[in-house]
Amino acid sequence: MDLLFALQYYWPRLIVSLLFCANVIYVQWGKKNIATRIFSVILSFFLSCTFISIVIEFLIFYPVRFNLLPVLALDIDIENALFALFFVVVDLLSYVLPIYIYAKISGYRLLIASTIYVEYIILDRIAQTLSFSQGSYISVFLLELIYLGVAHRKDFEYANSHNSTIRWEPVFYYNTALLVLIDICFSAVYIFPELSADTINFQTFWMDTVVIISSIAAVGFSSLNVVVSKEHDKQLDYMRKFQDNQTDIIRDFATISEAKSGETGHHIRRVSEYTAILAKDLVSNDTDLMYIKVASMMHDIGKLMIPNEIIEKPGKLTPEEFEQIKTHSTYGDSLLSHGEGEIMAIARAIAYEHHERWDGKGYPRGLKGDEISIYAQIVSVADVYDALTSKRSYKEAWSPMDAKIEITRQRGYQFSPIVVDIFNTRYKEIEKIRQLYADE
Repeated sequence: MDLLFALQYYWPRLIVSLLFCANVIYVQWGKKNIATRIFSVILSFFLSCTFISIVIEFLIFYPVRFNLLPVLALDIDIENALFALFFVVVDLLSYVLPIYIYAKISGYRLLIASTIYVEYIILDRIAQTLSFSQGSYISVFLLELIYLGVAHRKDFEYANSHNSTIRWEPVFYYNTALLVLIDICFSAVYIFPELSADTINFQTFWMDTVVIISSIAAVGFSSLNVVVSKEHDKQLDYMRKFQDNQTDIIRDFATISEAKSGETGHHIRRVSEYTAILAKDLVSNDTDLMYIKVASMMHDIGKLMIPNEIIEKPGKLTPEEFEQIKTHSTYGDSLLSHGEGEIMAIARAIAYEHHERWDGKGYPRGLKGDEISIYAQIVSVADVYDALTSKRSYKEAWSPMDAKIEITRQRGYQFSPIVVDIFNTRYKEIEKIRQLYADE
């Protein structure tokens, strides 16, 4: 097949390659480096599924179909069946590397890039399956684009602005399964010659119907996934507002307890922010991080039950008074024991255990090591660092560096080693918070 004949035969699919370039132009439009944009657009033409498909046909499918298989001298039905299977497998594998490169030049996450690329392959395969000439291929492809535009007219804007929250996995898996189905239908013409594109009969109509219905179902599935994502966003927004309201209530309640002890609301904010910084490398997800950040505000809630004359005493406490102060941990556990939900459970553990020590010499129960809740281990460091660097009625504030040295010195004694290590690693972040919410 010479080049002129190839251009005459493949020109509709090369036009589709240009449409693929248009997608990359749209993605690259905001980039300042024009050379990068031009290179990406040119590269995208050679990465397009239609161009790759043409190259694979020239380099692999034609040689195998017309040179290798006839040499094997197999029965014609077996030969056609083998080639159909070979076509499906090689066709799918040939797009792996182009998809990966497309993800790099487009800037999309690999999963999103794969989903978009597979959709282009499906559009091409549907057009090939349903068309009977070069001109009809273009017509079918344009009709597909129009249908997608109408079907997804309300989804495109949402998908562009929420591509990080949409669950792309099910869409990708569904489209990949659809591509396999369409490839099988497309390759069936090699097994059943009566299904050739220029023959109009019941078998051809049946195969085309299967392809059309399956494709419509895929579009419906994609739209359904967007609907589910929107509902999920609404739920998250509701939970976020609910959480914000709950956070405000907890902060106000905690501020009252801190005010009683002569401390300021900034102490609560600082401990909360320190806790969030220290917890980043220790909790499993963003939800738990938010929970511990809020729950840490309640660490000294039990002080509400301690007499004012002890809480506000400017001098050194007597042993009896200190023993009474220590009961605020037990009171905190008791006060929060009636609350429900994950935040209250975390807050209760923090209030009860944040004065336990890693070496087992803390109170109220003398817990040791990982017997102490990880939440309390974190808040213990945050609370002590803020106490050291803050002025109180009974002491002056330590310098940040002296406080940092003391926290490090207590590694493995008063504090969890891993929490202290994170404290030192993220100390600059902690210092920014201390300065941002400094007491007036």
